Amino acid sequence: MLNLNGLAQLLKTHQIEAEDLETLAIDGTTFTALALDIAPAQQFEVWQIFRNLVEQTGRYPLLVEDWIGGRTFFSTYWYEAEVSAGHIADVTPDAVLAAVPQADMQAFLVKREAMIRDELAEGVDFELELTQQQFGSCPAKEEVLALVDQGVIQSPVSLNRWLFDWELQTFGLEKALEPPDPGYLGWFDPNHSQATMLLLPVTEGWNTLAYLHWYGSLTGGTPVTIQFLKKWHDDYQAELVCHYATMLGFYVGQPPRTPEDAFRLAWEQVALAECTTILPGVSLRDHARSLLAVNRWFLHERP
Repeated sequence: MLNLNGLAQLLKTHQIEAEDLETLAIDGTTFTALALDIAPAQQFEVWQIFRNLVEQTGRYPLLVEDWIGGRTFFSTYWYEAEVSAGHIADVTPDAVLAAVPQADMQAFLVKREAMIRDELAEGVDFELELTQQQFGSCPAKEEVLALVDQGVIQSPVSLNRWLFDWELQTFGLEKALEPPDPGYLGWFDPNHSQATMLLLPVTEGWNTLAYLHWYGSLTGGTPVTIQFLKKWHDDYQAELVCHYATMLGFYVGQPPRTPEDAFRLAWEQVALAECTTILPGVSLRDHARSLLAVNRWFLHERP
């Protein structure tokens, strides 16, 4: 696995200017991370170089933000909360990774949908108004409420799913799939004179969350989140690039190809990180429209 001397040699070979090269201890493991600072204008280019070298280095690169200072990235505070919630046995990366095979993504999604079911009654008027504003017409409220009474629509998720289908059938694919302004999916910009990159002791982006906690994982546990990230990598070639504690940024090699797939993906993302759409005021079906059109994803979940 790449050490500090090897890192210095790689930087020289690839003509990368970097500062403050350092080896960082990771609590709960004998493995270390490597840290370096690079010019913000070069950060994504440098990330790609090290992503291409993962098999050689044994380390996955992530762009990170040093919120506290002192490069204290590896606090176990939020992992301890996951232990208390029963998501993991202890705070070590080994314990997190050991729990991944037992995690159940589908059970998580069912639970999350049940948690927001009470929001359905007050959401009907709001969602119908969104369709009216976007397309100039919408279904009759009486029709939607009848479907609620029949159990066809049971939650804000199934309401959005039904309205998405209605929009597709009523207005056609071209008009119904026109995405909203994708600005809400823009990656966070730390806006510093230097950008920090970590090289973590794993070769898969999804497994980095066992070492560096993401706040959105508190919803269902880091093992479930790791499963989703692996699924998205397999299905959409989604590569984790940025990890800013409450925010994740991905490059996407193969966006979803159908409205159905996009909606399913949109719900998976919002179930994990509802701030992604709630804070900018984007509907679940509009998020699905965006995912068909963009090659970068942004997930955000904050206290």
